[in-house]
Amino acid sequence: MDTFPKLLKKIRNEAGLTQEDLARVLKVSTALIAMVETGQKEVSKNLIEKLAEKLEVSSNSITPFIFIAEDIDLKKLSGVEKKLLQVGQHLQEFLIKKKAKNLRKHV
Repeated sequence: MDTFPKLLKKIRNEAGLTQEDLARVLKVSTALIAMVETGQKEVSKNLIEKLAEKLEVSSNSITPFIFIAEDIDLKKLSGVEKKLLQVGQHLQEFLIKKKAKNLRKHV
């Protein structure tokens, strides 16, 4: 499962947008998008809400990915935790493949 910075970049790329395009759609600076995508800046609630609105999803479907650790040791997780990660992976795929196209409408 991807961290939020990687998820944001995948959504943007799936939509065929540059960082500048996405910044314009979300009415934020290009520098902010670049910093969030590279992990230099934490994502804000405001940015998540703007992204969710343009993706046409609830912000709750994005927020589980804010604090994903990149170095998850799957061997140390319980069965329930592993199942939650699987569900999260499916949700990320849905956001990337199905909902990213909604961003194109706003360019």
